Amino acid sequence: MLAAPAMGIAVALAILAAAATGVAASDGSGPRSYLTSWGGPGCTSSGSQGRMASVGSCGCNHVRFHGGHEFNFRGETATLYSKPGCAGTPYQVFEDTRACGDFGWHSIHIDC
Repeated sequence: MLAAPAMGIAVALAILAAAATGVAASDGSGPRSYLTSWGGPGCTSSGSQGRMASVGSCGCNHVRFHGGHEFNFRGETATLYSKPGCAGTPYQVFEDTRACGDFGWHSIHIDC
């Protein structure tokens, strides 16, 4: 069992992690589904690219990097699209998914 100070630190770190991704629901009900993309190689932000971005806003979002991606399903389904602006070939996502290589999705529409 965690001591009170350690538990407080663990809760604070969890809150900071949710805030850092920018995907916490505005009504306080908890985090929404979100997509993280990496510059790569693969599902990392290491190496020469060293870049990553997460999107979790309702509606259409730009997928910034294409080295790898992970969709974290939290109840809201989403559709990935092959072109920017939620156009092109659609692919519906309704569970946690991860692909650690180059991928062709350029936008995502999160249904909330």
